[in-house]
Amino acid sequence: MAARANRYHPLLVALHWVLAILIIGNLAAGKLVLDNLANGDPQKLEVLRLHMLGGLAILGLLAIRVVTRFATAKPGPSHASRGLNRLAGFSHAALYVVALAMAVTGLGTAQLAGLFPLLEGQTVTLPEDWSTIPPHAGHEAFAGVLIALIALHLAGALYHAAKRDGVFGRMWFGRREAE
Repeated sequence: MAARANRYHPLLVALHWVLAILIIGNLAAGKLVLDNLANGDPQKLEVLRLHMLGGLAILGLLAIRVVTRFATAKPGPSHASRGLNRLAGFSHAALYVVALAMAVTGLGTAQLAGLFPLLEGQTVTLPEDWSTIPPHAGHEAFAGVLIALIALHLAGALYHAAKRDGVFGRMWFGRREAE
């Protein structure tokens, strides 16, 4: 049996909140800004560059989070219900997998569309039709799935806040003790 602690490792806590901000920011940049800017708008290249840098940061931090998650002690199940514990486990695993899928399809889109020079501040020509870049369709689809998973995650957070069951304490900084 894996070691247990009363709260998550501080690195996991920090990465959770940093990744939450980066992922929500990148989703907003993609859905609310990039999707609404014409390819000819000069702002689109700068927003796309920031979006790509954010995606790369998310990928790197996600890798660190996964390694840390498996290498450190964690709290036990947060529910008395086996079904709710399974749902929580599934939704957390799905967040990791879909965030990774977003990064991979974003990298594929960038590669096939020749976007990597943007990271060095160079100008690129954007595709007239993004549907001609196969990974882009997956990137768009995974964005919708990720938004739904975040909504489920927030619903779970509200559930625990209403119950005042200490789950938020496990996901915040503080003294860590073995159970």
